Amino acid sequence: MTKKWVAPPLWREELTGWLAALKAGGRSEQTLLTRRRKMTYTAVCLGVSPYEVTCEMMTQWFASQSWKPETRKAYRNTVSSFFAWMRQTGRRNDDPSMELPKVKRPRPHPRPCPDKVILAALGRASESERIMLRLGAECGLRRGEIGRVSSGDVVDDLVGRSLVINGKGDKQRIVPLPDDLADLISACDGYVFPGRFGGHVEESYIGDRLSSLLGDGWTAHSLRHRYATATWQATHDLLLVSKLLGHASVETTQVYVAMPDERLRAGMAAVLLSA
Repeated sequence: MTKKWVAPPLWREELTGWLAALKAGGRSEQTLLTRRRKMTYTAVCLGVSPYEVTCEMMTQWFASQSWKPETRKAYRNTVSSFFAWMRQTGRRNDDPSMELPKVKRPRPHPRPCPDKVILAALGRASESERIMLRLGAECGLRRGEIGRVSSGDVVDDLVGRSLVINGKGDKQRIVPLPDDLADLISACDGYVFPGRFGGHVEESYIGDRLSSLLGDGWTAHSLRHRYATATWQATHDLLLVSKLLGHASVETTQVYVAMPDERLRAGMAAVLLSA
């Protein structure tokens, strides 16, 4: 379970003002929560007031963290947003985040979860876990998006029913739903995966459950890769796949789509030497 950090007293006024500015700019509650957690953890680790933070101090702290590139980039974006706000509002006359090293992200390879793995997981899953698996494999949702699905997100379209998703970067998209899955979600009367103390479960809970069900290193994200690959194979429309996944660019989508095995084997057959 993620530890809940408490903002140091010297940071509280500034964090409150920064978050208010983000909210005024239309950022979602989920974005505000994520930004607050990251900046609070940063404040605790740095151990000085926001007026004493230097670029060198943050660079050394970043270097000491064993983060994945995506996490490193997310923290860099968060501290950049906070200190840019401090400078813009006259609280500081400089921005110590401006010279932080750029984060290089390695280009990942698509790794779609095989259908046999998903079917085996469905066979040992509870009813709610089956919905989790299907939202990832059949609808391409991120783990955080799965956790936030509510019965009110199901809407009628021209030929059936779809799911309205408020995704990454506060972007909204609509994906088609299988009829039986739409029925299961609609019957929940609120969040499909409610939290213990109100609201919905955290994305880490969804990620842990799916990783445990799938086993052998398969993750919630590999279900998105499976969805992207299967959808592209059926449509050969990369722009459509990109919109369904909620990506800002088709370039990102290309990382998700694996070449279907039958096409690879067709290529192998074409290059075989005949006696």
